Amino acid sequence: MFDKSVRRPPEGSVASSGSRPGPDDERIALRCSRRELQLLDSFVASGEFRSRSELMRKALLDFLRARAAPALSTPTAASTSDLVEVSVRLRPEEVETLATYARVVANGQPLADVLAEAVRRGETEMKVLELVKRARSQIAEASEARASFGALQRSAEDLERRGVVGR
Repeated sequence: MFDKSVRRPPEGSVASSGSRPGPDDERIALRCSRRELQLLDSFVASGEFRSRSELMRKALLDFLRARAAPALSTPTAASTSDLVEVSVRLRPEEVETLATYARVVANGQPLADVLAEAVRRGETEMKVLELVKRARSQIAEASEARASFGALQRSAEDLERRGVVGR
């Protein structure tokens, strides 16, 4: 809902997000419970966001990226058509650590991009492709061994049935 009672920053001023408001920018009002505001403030106090507005803009943009408007997403090193999104389950402390890394070390890079880079680097350093090939090879060898064992078992049963080998 558009709230006309909220003043716009003067033309040419810098908004709290660091970007200049455009001619089409509008403000919205959002009603929150006291608990929700306390949670918002805890993210601001931790330094993860500079203001409630920045946090809400980020949340809205993330929502829009995920649901409504992939065209709104900022371009990354790879074309978005070349990327596949996957869900990752992390512990809260891991997310906090990675979010801090994204903000401080990766110059504010989105958390998803930091995670993707960690996976890519891990793939190289841990030789994930090599481990997958080795595991596939072991599975194939086990399958061949089972087939060979099955053939030997049938052969033994056949020899018994013919009377060549007795029990």
